[in-house]
Amino acid sequence: MKAMLLEDVEKLSLTDLPMPECEDGGAVVRVKACGICRTDMKCFYQGQRDLSLPRILGHEMAGIVLKTRSRIGPEPGSHVQVYPGLSCGSCRFCRQGFENLCEHLEIMGFNYDGGFSGYLKIPPRGVAAGVLQPIPSGLSFAEAAMTEPLACCINMLETLEVGVGDNLVIFGAGRFGLLTAMLARRMAVKNVILVEPDQNRRLQAAELGFRNCFGSLDADIGKSLINFTGGSGIDAAVTCCPLPEAFISALNLLSKRGRLGFFSGLVGRDLSGIELNLIHYKELTVMGAYGCSIRHNRAALSMIGSGVIDVRPLITKEIALDELREGLMMVKNQSELSIVVTQF
Repeated sequence: MKAMLLEDVEKLSLTDLPMPECEDGGAVVRVKACGICRTDMKCFYQGQRDLSLPRILGHEMAGIVLKTRSRIGPEPGSHVQVYPGLSCGSCRFCRQGFENLCEHLEIMGFNYDGGFSGYLKIPPRGVAAGVLQPIPSGLSFAEAAMTEPLACCINMLETLEVGVGDNLVIFGAGRFGLLTAMLARRMAVKNVILVEPDQNRRLQAAELGFRNCFGSLDADIGKSLINFTGGSGIDAAVTCCPLPEAFISALNLLSKRGRLGFFSGLVGRDLSGIELNLIHYKELTVMGAYGCSIRHNRAALSMIGSGVIDVRPLITKEIALDELREGLMMVKNQSELSIVVTQF
């Protein structure tokens, strides 16, 4: 089979590999779509905490079950979206339904081969846990591949307990920022406000109906948002970008007893401008969200399948497998919202 193999940092090549064997209790999926994530880009350019090399990247996957040797799960020929986590099923976090925090977690595309290949091997523990989710009728593979990122956004807003009456600020209007905004709008949040320095992305947000989009991260934005909310201030903020400036702005903008969703890891070593004492003085709550659980994944796929969340406008580029390097560059340059490999 053809696969894009990352052998080392920036050493990515189209490779011929043996077809994966179907284990007893496992399955093999023919990959039909795999989204490119910012984390894939990070793996390519500098490595990542969970990455072991050599590795086939890609964790936003959908395809067709080719073989199965399990008495449970979808049968051959089924169209499926693949939840990327391989959990143990028995640790304290798995027992509570937090598979994303499993103490023995492996993730397809990081420490287990992922979806930038013609075929994907699903081990028995993955099939048993339900990582193969049937795709609703009429949904394309590219749309189904957007399930995992949407599920991560569900985890964040659920953890942050965002709801009716909240003034919510989202930093970043890339695909995660827009997916988070779409979810917040569905939850009838009072005001969904985006902060995005890039003009093209602000225009894309406006086309999706998000016209409360500010372009500045400077000090004056605080006054603007206080005026915009009629003096009530910001109840919750989510950082959907890795800039320390966004984290700093969120701490400053939040009203007393506000909630901050720490959604994207910070990039850069100079964090001296972060005034953590504000958490103390303003009684702020800072909550992290890492990946998603199978429950979040199932909810996300249902939302996409029912049309509650329309991801089609976010898929701005489809490419072939051998164009993956160019796709990673597009992610780095932020030239597209979502790039999906659909030609294998």
